[in-house]
Amino acid sequence: MRNLSYMENEVLKLLQTHANDDYSKNELAPWIAKTSLEMGHLYSDLGLASRKEMGEFMSKHFSSLAKLKPEDKRWKKYLYDCIGKTAPACATCNDISNCFNCTLNPDRVEKKKSKTLGNIKQKLLVEKKDLVILVSFEVAIVLVSFAFVYR
Repeated sequence: MRNLSYMENEVLKLLQTHANDDYSKNELAPWIAKTSLEMGHLYSDLGLASRKEMGEFMSKHFSSLAKLKPEDKRWKKYLYDCIGKTAPACATCNDISNCFNCTLNPDRVEKKKSKTLGNIKQKLLVEKKDLVILVSFEVAIVLVSFAFVYR
């Protein structure tokens, strides 16, 4: 229960930081933060008809936050990503397989692992090339030094 209060407060602070006006900050932000703890999709729990309507609503009242939100994330997921937490509803969500960028989605987790491993391999290859270049440069300096000394 304490963790839920903490998450609600963090979402509230995030929304208030990006509120366009006092109404959005003092009326809408607390309502959205509390509603974000519910188990359904945020747009429907707020009484909105669609995700499109949710985006328009957030753009109208929290425009700076809406501009930062990636198009391929849903609002609840985005809000909780911003505070570094997983929304309470995500653990039991029946829509994980359709949720864009959901870290609980097994397909996306596997792709993310694969991408991360690919990035690590690429970085190691680049670092190996850098090491080879560095060693080659040092060998060249030693050879040039010997050439000057033994002329």
